[in-house]
Amino acid sequence: MINSMVHWNGNQLCVIDIETSGLDPFWHEILQICILPLDSNIQPRRDVLPFYIEIMPEFPERRDPEAMSVSNIDLTTIMSRGHDKEKAKDLLILWMDKLGLPLNKGGIRRCQVIPIGHNYAFDRAFIINWLGYPLYNEYFHGCYRDTMVVASYLNDKAGMHAERVPYSKVKLSWLANLMDLPIEHAHDALSDCVTTAALYRKFVSQGLMGL
Repeated sequence: MINSMVHWNGNQLCVIDIETSGLDPFWHEILQICILPLDSNIQPRRDVLPFYIEIMPEFPERRDPEAMSVSNIDLTTIMSRGHDKEKAKDLLILWMDKLGLPLNKGGIRRCQVIPIGHNYAFDRAFIINWLGYPLYNEYFHGCYRDTMVVASYLNDKAGMHAERVPYSKVKLSWLANLMDLPIEHAHDALSDCVTTAALYRKFVSQGLMGL
């Protein structure tokens, strides 16, 4: 059973995180990606492994040392054991097919992955540049969730009602520490996915959306 969330309409909620060689999706590249499927309790699914791989950059000379120093990713290691972009794309397609997502009405098109991210707009741009928009659009739902957006919304809501703004920062690590959520290895794609899932679960379980 994939989920019991009726409003997901058979789509699969997944946390997505990437680590990159810099901040420009049209110049820099994905070095590491994780896609972590969640169940209806916003917990990682135990019946399926996450998609978690390293991707060898085509243009390692374009790396931004300052940006990469945050993640502490060793480019030499990535170059020696990472998959090339096309192989990584093939592995993603195989993994998506193994998710067993049901077909939509009429069996025309498979259901999709609903992304959750922290600043997912950043990740999305890199993923589209890697996959191309047609393939991205085939597998990924357009209605994504974003824990950074949730925190910013709650700040705006508090400000409008002349209340104390709850989050002076909206970085993932800061929010996780504030809410006593574990962070095993910050700026590792899998670890950040686990943290983002816990943060989203905390928001939803406490009813912090205010909707």
